Amino acid sequence: MKVRLHPEALAEALEAKYYIREDDPREAEAFVVELQAAIDRIRENPETPACFSGEYRKMRAGKFRYAAVYRLREGEIQVMAVMHLHRKPGYWKERRFDRPEHEA
Repeated sequence: MKVRLHPEALAEALEAKYYIREDDPREAEAFVVELQAAIDRIRENPETPACFSGEYRKMRAGKFRYAAVYRLREGEIQVMAVMHLHRKPGYWKERRFDRPEHEA
């Protein structure tokens, strides 16, 4: 199944990586690996995590306090946010795929 990242989700992933890198560059690389692994798990079993907010599901990025928030729509997986699990819940709910996006 095709996975698309909202442009702001991609920006959030990069922001998290740079934030983590300030403390430990190796942990920043581990974050990238774990986030990609989470997206791979979503691709393999998109309906496995239960919905937590309407049609939205989330997959945690390993040991990190971040998760890929996504929905299944029109035969594809749409990653709407890469959110910190303890900050501003639901801030991403108004996002739409009306601009070009990144494929994972």
